[in-house]
Amino acid sequence: MKFTAKKTIKTAIAGGALAATALLSACTGNNVAGNGSPVKNAAAEQAQTGGGQGAAAGESSGGDVNCSKHGGQVGAPGRPKMDLIAVAATDGTTPGCTEAYNVITEYYEKLPQAEGPGERVLDVQGKWTCARLTESGYEVTCGVPNSSLQLETRPAGSGKAPVEQNRKFPNSTQRVQFTGYDANLRMARFQLITRQDDPVDGKTYRLPLQKGGEVFSAATLCPGESVTIDDEGYGSLPCGQDQLVQQLREGNPVLALISVNGADQITTVKEIYRP
Repeated sequence: MKFTAKKTIKTAIAGGALAATALLSACTGNNVAGNGSPVKNAAAEQAQTGGGQGAAAGESSGGDVNCSKHGGQVGAPGRPKMDLIAVAATDGTTPGCTEAYNVITEYYEKLPQAEGPGERVLDVQGKWTCARLTESGYEVTCGVPNSSLQLETRPAGSGKAPVEQNRKFPNSTQRVQFTGYDANLRMARFQLITRQDDPVDGKTYRLPLQKGGEVFSAATLCPGESVTIDDEGYGSLPCGQDQLVQQLREGNPVLALISVNGADQITTVKEIYRP
């Protein structure tokens, strides 16, 4: 009887240890900071620090992961709280939620030293660059140069998947003047125009170029032997995205008609001809 009792107790202890191990594994595997500080939460510290194939945290839809479902919303002091989203890239790479919290926390801490009206901060966590999506909004996007890793903050309730209330120009066509290219964020900067030299509101917007998107030159984007335009005055000479990015990096303004898909990615760029 004594032997049986000891064996039962030993089995119960072993079972409890296995359950505790499983619980810890579930918590750390989810890459989610709990109710404490997301930066200091020891249970989540072993989450990926270089991104991984899908962050199993929060609520996922369409590949994006809403880290705030378990780790809480984020925001700079005095600003609206936002959902923190680990964005799924086209190659399936998604940053872990612990890394996402670390990045956005450091970004908010460095805001007093941020650059310009877009509040850009370089070298967050040693490799990330973060900035506001628009000059007037509070949504933030962060990316890693030469990588598909990306995270965003979005208004509460929009974290399940990209939705129109958080997107600026989904499924639309816009006349714009490109003003530059943020290589770290992999986004083109532009202003909306009604006429070739008249910005609508003077605000600067940023959108990513869809991988494999089309670019058409009229005269200067990809210089040719002659002007190449269609009946409406838009460029018709096929031109690579690399040429567009190069022009923007060199500070050359480009007037264009752009098409934007539902995910707010620029799918087509047609240069507007200026005699």
